Amino acid sequence: MNVKSKTVLFWAGAVLLMVLASILYQPAAARTGSLLVWTRNHIYVMDIDSLSLERIGPAAAGEPITPSPGCFGAAPTPCWVAVSNRLYRVEVSAGGTDVEELTLPLDDGYKWANGVVSWSPDGVHLAYSVRNADADRHQLRVLSVPDGQIAITADDADPEVAVAWRAACADGLTAENCEIGYKKMPAQQEQGGFLATLVGFSPATRQVRQWSVSPERLFELRWAGDELLYSRPKRNFLFAADHTPAYHLPPGAKLANMSPDAEHTVYYQPFTLTDCQQGDHPENCMHLGVWLEKSRADNDRSLIYSVDLTHQSAGLNFVPVWAPAGQAFVFFQEGKLIYYDIEKQEATIWYKGLQGKLRSLPVFSPNEEAVAFVDSQGQGFSQYRLVVVNPRLQPVENIIDTTDGFKVLAWLPN
Repeated sequence: MNVKSKTVLFWAGAVLLMVLASILYQPAAARTGSLLVWTRNHIYVMDIDSLSLERIGPAAAGEPITPSPGCFGAAPTPCWVAVSNRLYRVEVSAGGTDVEELTLPLDDGYKWANGVVSWSPDGVHLAYSVRNADADRHQLRVLSVPDGQIAITADDADPEVAVAWRAACADGLTAENCEIGYKKMPAQQEQGGFLATLVGFSPATRQVRQWSVSPERLFELRWAGDELLYSRPKRNFLFAADHTPAYHLPPGAKLANMSPDAEHTVYYQPFTLTDCQQGDHPENCMHLGVWLEKSRADNDRSLIYSVDLTHQSAGLNFVPVWAPAGQAFVFFQEGKLIYYDIEKQEATIWYKGLQGKLRSLPVFSPNEEAVAFVDSQGQGFSQYRLVVVNPRLQPVENIIDTTDGFKVLAWLPN
């Protein structure tokens, strides 16, 4: 491993990113925190209150950027950011930001596979792929980042499908019930044709489970308890064991989005009001419902929000985005930012009056009581506006002067 340390502090005026206007701001006593952001082909730590920027490292447009659970406060571990085959360790303190850079280890004859990477729930193990150029084969590796040791290797893993981790892996690879799921490259069968294999591997016991699937492209693997799920181009999750749907979607339902723990699914489905007045045309009583359904439960669903399709308002619309813990989500409907709490079963409008397009998906604060996102409402100055919404405080709106993109990657736990 190549290791070097550096500390670089950039003020907003020292880089080609400038906050032109703070339309609304919080009282000075409110400590909002820091965001991990990408712009101008670099990753920065941005203080929400002072708007100062501290450069972390380069990240070209199109390079995959994957923050670790520690960057979201989801694990009591440091924040590591994977950028292709590079790792940046980010430590934010009152004295500034310290950055440590590492390069993923490669053996002789192996090259970086330029595939997807996946962090374990414990925040210290990274799954990535390498390629043996001579044999033209890929190998999955799981790296223990703190000590640089390779904990797991698996041949012929598909570098385009991210490894899925069971929740028990939050206690480490040797924890009981820790299991990783990955996809092997399709292989020709004795009876002809090709099949791909999904693998469940237990690091503690070295036990392996396997399921055959057709070789078409997979989007994602995910665990529901001890059952491995996979999704196809239509993005509906299926059980690997029998290829049946992981959740029920009634006729006309669309845009389903499953929670990270696979316990709930939210989707959109039109419906007709039951108290529609006689003589009204059915289309005049149509609403678009946002429904929440508990996974693996028959007809256990709730209507959490609806829109009158005959009197729609203009504004930003976007599908639900789940909080990492899976106990809340936000979505945009007719320009409103709506928050739903699973435990309280309450939908709350956090913000309204949003137009334009979403430039960067909402990112939850570590305590999941606020969100930050980027839209296109730069008031003629820019196509990027950073919005930070905490229902207990005034919202923050900052117009970002850039033409090269601006994304929020994580809300740091500092």
